[in-house]
Amino acid sequence: MNELRPLDVAFLRAVHEKVNIIPVIAKADALMPKETQALKQRIRDQLKEEEINIYQFPDCDSDEDEDFKRQDAEMKESIPFAVVGSCEVVRDGGTRPVRGRRYSWGTVEVENPHHCDFLNLRRMLVQTHLQDLKEVTHDILYEGYRASCLQSLARPGARDRASRSELSA
Repeated sequence: MNELRPLDVAFLRAVHEKVNIIPVIAKADALMPKETQALKQRIRDQLKEEEINIYQFPDCDSDEDEDFKRQDAEMKESIPFAVVGSCEVVRDGGTRPVRGRRYSWGTVEVENPHHCDFLNLRRMLVQTHLQDLKEVTHDILYEGYRASCLQSLARPGARDRASRSELSA
């Protein structure tokens, strides 16, 4: 995959004002590190060119500790997140079991930050930005969608059409 496909762009364009979009590159173990970075940059450029809004990380407060600021910057740089998924638990050459995939050339670990961005994605979704995601989704995206629906009902004739469609359902 070299970039977003036309179908991806059309879908993202249709939903980007209604939902938070967090871009993810699946099966990142199929790409070399340089290919991953190049693909990430192409996707970021394409999203910007197509004017598709994605979730924007809030700025860190000045009183946040340095470790949090570093992690936040790392997460922002990871977008789109390149992840590897696996349901298998394998042994990584040593004796410790890890979630990952075994190949002839070695093991790809899902939770190894040198192998993929899964840890950054998980940290963002369930630890550091969960509340902000919920607030942006409700206060901005949902309320914007709700307002546009109410405006469309307020147009002349819209109520009659809505009533007729309810009766025919």
